[in-house]
Amino acid sequence: MKKVRISLTLLLLAVVAITACSAPEPIASEPIAETSTPAAVPTATLAPSATATLEPSLTPTPALLQLEIVEWAVYPYANLADPQNTDTRVEILVRNPNEFPVRVNRDEEELRLLNAAGEIVYTNANPTFYIWEGSWILGGETAAMSACVCFETDGVEKQEWEALELVAPLEPATGIAYTTDVDVTVGEFFSLAEAHLGGDGLGAEITLVNTSGQILRSFGVRVIARDASGKYVGVAIYGSFVPDFSNPEAIIEPGASGSGIVVSDIDYVDGPLSYEVTAIGILAEK
Repeated sequence: MKKVRISLTLLLLAVVAITACSAPEPIASEPIAETSTPAAVPTATLAPSATATLEPSLTPTPALLQLEIVEWAVYPYANLADPQNTDTRVEILVRNPNEFPVRVNRDEEELRLLNAAGEIVYTNANPTFYIWEGSWILGGETAAMSACVCFETDGVEKQEWEALELVAPLEPATGIAYTTDVDVTVGEFFSLAEAHLGGDGLGAEITLVNTSGQILRSFGVRVIARDASGKYVGVAIYGSFVPDFSNPEAIIEPGASGSGIVVSDIDYVDGPLSYEVTAIGILAEK
């Protein structure tokens, strides 16, 4: 896991480059002296709310729609310990077709590989989800996941496969408090080595601003990549940005901003890539 310290304007953050086989944790650098920020009028949160009913509804509650696999691609999986290993990784985009946020039951998820006859030839029970706080997806949102197709590592017979099937039980995501009023800008990616910043990958400058008028406890950022033909490649940047990981009471004031260098986790594709950036703010507890 690579870590790069970044400097901020009003808020000191750090970023972690997430690997395809590990779940992210928020990290932060040491805090800086607090500066004043303009007063702002709080706006309504985007947190879903529940309405109590005294009598059973005559209209049945519609069943939750399951996550849809909308796009996927397969790439070699680098195995530094055994260069002869032929395992691959599959990078997937999934969509929440429900009109409200949902939580994923991570204890019962499975990614299944099917052959032409529809038979299951391999199952990965621990795919990596790139979803908010590792738990939930917004209504109508397209998120990402990655999984190893590890026939050789698992010591099972390698078989041909043609399709994917995702098992990911869902439930409505109640009790979350977030905002999409976050201004995020990611610059052009450049060689870290050529810029004498250390490492042999690609980096880019990121700027985040809390434009919600509300107090946040963290930013969430996800950057996906596509190749020159438009094919989905994978997740370049994913993680949480917090003002001070050692202080759970640290907050991000309305109007606070930060900038720094993030490191791409994509090192398995040659050629130019384009990037799509998504960011949210997690509201501080009242």
